[in-house]
Amino acid sequence: MVMTKMNIVDLGEGLSLGLVKTKKFKSNLISIYFQRILDRQEVTRISLLTNLLQVATKKYPSMKDISQKLDSLYGLSMNLGVSKHGEKLITSLKLLSISDKYLDQPIFEDVIDFASQILLNPLVVDGQINPSMLDLEKKSLEEEIASKINDKRTYASLKCIEYMCQDELYSIDHVGYIEDLESISGLDVYDTYRDLVASSRIFILVEGDFDEDKVRDLCIDKFQFERRNVQSLPREDFSKIPGPTRYFEEDMATSQGKLVIGLRTGVDYTNYDRYYSLMVANSIFGGGPHSKLFNNVREKESICYYASSTLEKTKGLMLISSGIDAENYDRALELIRKELDDTSKGMISQLELDNAKKSIINSLKTIGDSIVSDMDFFYNQYISGSQLSVEDVIGYVEKVDIDMIIESMKDIKEDTVFFLK
Repeated sequence: MVMTKMNIVDLGEGLSLGLVKTKKFKSNLISIYFQRILDRQEVTRISLLTNLLQVATKKYPSMKDISQKLDSLYGLSMNLGVSKHGEKLITSLKLLSISDKYLDQPIFEDVIDFASQILLNPLVVDGQINPSMLDLEKKSLEEEIASKINDKRTYASLKCIEYMCQDELYSIDHVGYIEDLESISGLDVYDTYRDLVASSRIFILVEGDFDEDKVRDLCIDKFQFERRNVQSLPREDFSKIPGPTRYFEEDMATSQGKLVIGLRTGVDYTNYDRYYSLMVANSIFGGGPHSKLFNNVREKESICYYASSTLEKTKGLMLISSGIDAENYDRALELIRKELDDTSKGMISQLELDNAKKSIINSLKTIGDSIVSDMDFFYNQYISGSQLSVEDVIGYVEKVDIDMIIESMKDIKEDTVFFLK
């Protein structure tokens, strides 16, 4: 596996540029990330803003104009949206284009210019961003937020996090809140836009086959944001110790109950030995068809329709998710807790350890198969303050043994149980 490096240029005022030069792909990808602290008062406005920015600009004043421009750039793919990384809100614009070396006429400079049009030259009328589309985009966002309840498994996990982290920023829904939409005016959205580009920490990341000096100069020239009061981004607190387990229920008369158990791991991801040992432990416990939850709780006991566990690296959480019949609630909790206890005590076979490592390593090796997943890895390393390569991570996983797993799980404590029935 050939290692690819990311060169980072500090442009000052909370603005950085990352360049990943590679010939692996037939595409170039540019992503611009606006990073800020999660704020309950602004998440809905920012989500609405992203909807409005991608349907019109000053230069391309309608969705038709935008579509024609995308087509003229050989089917340029655009995505503008929000996500959550720990207690940070990430607003990102991503543009995926065909690499210039496969075209008669180069387009990447035009792609970078188009990105700057989206972010720096929105369609502003009477101090409002695209006011004619405001009500329509409000309705679209309302439908997006409301639709979350349709996926009961995801909804149950979100509710568990909401209860578990109710006094923490992590509980904030980054997509926004329906109850906030009605009162948001076009002037509010424009104020939010100006604050977003002025005070967010901004990271521009470019990956593909390009002239690094030329792209660096282009990005410096095109992305001239007016900066002020740039936010600092403190790290999340991994040290919270929960009290007695808290129990919550919600009745939706579902055909299949959704049980979610939230735990605090006490593991800071910057402690690489401990974090990657916990990653292996999670894989053994609930990370796939090789896991204890799948084989012992789902298959052997036939007590649930599915059972799995995931880690929230950036907040130090573990979520255990299971689909059960309501009458099996107590038994399911008992069996899940037993498997977690067995894992934490090192009651693990060599086959379980080998299968877990193999599963993780195989997944890591696929990161470089796609420019999108490759860039996601680079960005996650950047925002986490890490310089590990995929090969480095594989090395940490390979050396995990049972004693390291026991050490990584010593501080895990159950916090919240949520049941959607």
